[in-house]
Amino acid sequence: MIRLAYVDPATFEIPDGWTAVGFLDAGAVLAYDADRRPQRVEGGIATPLDSADVNAGLAPAVEEAASRLWPEGWSYAMAECFGLNRRSLQRDRIARNGLHPAVLRELGSLSCHDDAEGIGRLAHALAWYADRCSDRDHPADRLADAEQGALNALAGLRRVRRGRVTKPDGDTDK
Repeated sequence: MIRLAYVDPATFEIPDGWTAVGFLDAGAVLAYDADRRPQRVEGGIATPLDSADVNAGLAPAVEEAASRLWPEGWSYAMAECFGLNRRSLQRDRIARNGLHPAVLRELGSLSCHDDAEGIGRLAHALAWYADRCSDRDHPADRLADAEQGALNALAGLRRVRRGRVTKPDGDTDK
């Protein structure tokens, strides 16, 4: 059984350049080496795993983690958040091909929060904003625009909840 989750590097010894994505039964860490080969890491010692076996176990693990973030349906939101083709998220495709270790790591990390559904909604909204409201080409630049948009929205929410309304020119009623 695989459980995607945040793996604390201060607690678990993971070789440099590897991506830890969660845990295997009995508490061993599932990590991918630099060549994206799955490894069982226990006590700092890595043991190679069969990719086909790991991929077969990933489908239910992805479904469990993604359902914590997007309980009303996750394939569309996850595809938008991580820039994936929705077909790559079909159970049989995950079981056959797996997913990129960076996607697995972030999915596990985000889903570990007590407020996972809220985090999922925020991530989806930010990805939507980045993809539809930014005119810049590079994904990092589009995410920077989404970050600024989120800061602008938060500033507006703070003003309204303090009773200060934003005027169209950006000034506030005093």
